[in-house]
Amino acid sequence: MGVKERLLEFIESKGITVRDFERNCGISNGAVSKMTSNTRESTYNRLSIAYPDLNIGWLKTGVGEMICENLKKDVEVTLNYDRRGSPVFDIDATCGAEVRDMYFTSDRIIGYIDLPEVRPNTKIVRANGDSMKPVINDGNFVAIREIHSWDTVFYGQIYLVLMEEYRMLKYLRRYEPDEENYVILRSENPNYDDMRVSKDKIIKLFIVENVLSVKIQL
Repeated sequence: MGVKERLLEFIESKGITVRDFERNCGISNGAVSKMTSNTRESTYNRLSIAYPDLNIGWLKTGVGEMICENLKKDVEVTLNYDRRGSPVFDIDATCGAEVRDMYFTSDRIIGYIDLPEVRPNTKIVRANGDSMKPVINDGNFVAIREIHSWDTVFYGQIYLVLMEEYRMLKYLRRYEPDEENYVILRSENPNYDDMRVSKDKIIKLFIVENVLSVKIQL
């Protein structure tokens, strides 16, 4: 059994289609059928981020268990969970630069959003500001998921960056003169300049998985 066959086994265990799996992972249509042990590491990283319970070592070699041991219990709980969607928090994710706290506590949940494209393990907050227009407009909602390692960062994607003084929605770009210690935070709006930020100053990092626009017709 090769990588592709093992991956299909995992997808079947999730009860989803191959296309849904590819969409959730942000990989191209037909990528699963081309998976081999020589597939780029960045693709494996995408799979790991989207499905942290997938044992990548097992996927590559067939050795071990399909589900990561330390996540088996969480997976069982998730399977028995009565889904009601991703929680929406009464928190602004500024597209500029403002001093704000960020606590995902139950008393700050103001609703839930349950859509096929929005994974239930994300948190939804409101965007504020104009630095990411027109990709993210003031008043849009963004579904975010925390990133715990720089090894799983996809440069060029939009992140919510939390620092001691600021939290901002920005593109995360490499700072080529010193990639190990610094990153560039870039706006979509050309009126905003790039910011060089030390990685040590970033307290938390959340990737933006969805941008949601809610229009009131009445």
